[in-house]
Amino acid sequence: MTELSTVLPNVSARSGLWAKWSDPAIRGALFKVCSCLCFSGINGFVRYLALTAQETGATPLPAPEIAFFEALFGLLFILPWLLSTGKSAFQTNNSFWLNAARACASSMGIVLWFTGLSKMPIVQVVAFKYAAPLFTVLGAKIFLGEKCGWARALAIGTAISGALLITGHEFFEGKAPWTEVGLLALFPMGASACLVTSTVLGKKQIQKDTPQTVCLYLLLFSLPILGLASSFQWVPLVAWQWPYLMIMGGFLAGAFIFLQHAYVIADVTYLVPMSFTRLIAGAALGMIFFNEWPTSWTFLGSFFILIATVSLCKHEVQHMKAKKPLAAAA
Repeated sequence: MTELSTVLPNVSARSGLWAKWSDPAIRGALFKVCSCLCFSGINGFVRYLALTAQETGATPLPAPEIAFFEALFGLLFILPWLLSTGKSAFQTNNSFWLNAARACASSMGIVLWFTGLSKMPIVQVVAFKYAAPLFTVLGAKIFLGEKCGWARALAIGTAISGALLITGHEFFEGKAPWTEVGLLALFPMGASACLVTSTVLGKKQIQKDTPQTVCLYLLLFSLPILGLASSFQWVPLVAWQWPYLMIMGGFLAGAFIFLQHAYVIADVTYLVPMSFTRLIAGAALGMIFFNEWPTSWTFLGSFFILIATVSLCKHEVQHMKAKKPLAAAA
């Protein structure tokens, strides 16, 4: 990614918005948030195509088939960005097995995630996803050697507590049996583990390839995997479904572009709390389009998550500023 400070006019005091934008922590957080908003839009379309359509008597689509067309149209929309580096986009320095492993993890995670969205309210599926920080911190430490200090651990723990407040109250109040919600929770929980694995492998790929190359090979390897998975329960598309699938592809392209740029300039564990934007967006989508109103527990849990995100972002900005003089001296 081109450093903006080399192409933008010089600002005398380097203050205001330009100074904030030049900070890699701020840019990484903004890219991650934009990516999360795109993924939240995808969640809404999946909820409609798989569950709401069935409730209204329309033709529902199975989760693997939705994932296949999302990847197909996403590849078409993202091709101009992928090919912006020319033929070098096809030249990967990562092994075949690393590319294939990430595609398998990503495809499995998407299918499990879409299956969860077809059976549960959006806000609950997204809330269960917040077991992902545990997998992310563990994976980043094992595969990438990233450190997880006390501030990151505290923020992630606070965020997980907020997610438990959102969903756990139903168990303790007797509104839902453990077996029913527990089995359904396996879909988003399994999806989180798979997608976090894909995230960690993607960070490893970025060390050798450009973001364009990483995205290109992920989509190229994922298409046959998702196509095979959808072939077992294929449903012919009808006219009204095509525009929704195309829009999903556009959201996926935008999410990939924002996400890959975020990984280039920031650590995986630092970017984890930014994904909590999905919870707020998921609650908004549920209220506006699907009449799924959050409870007071949802607001309390969201407050915990918001506090964790803001505090960690502030800590990371100060930490990166403290590292700059040391790096310059070295």
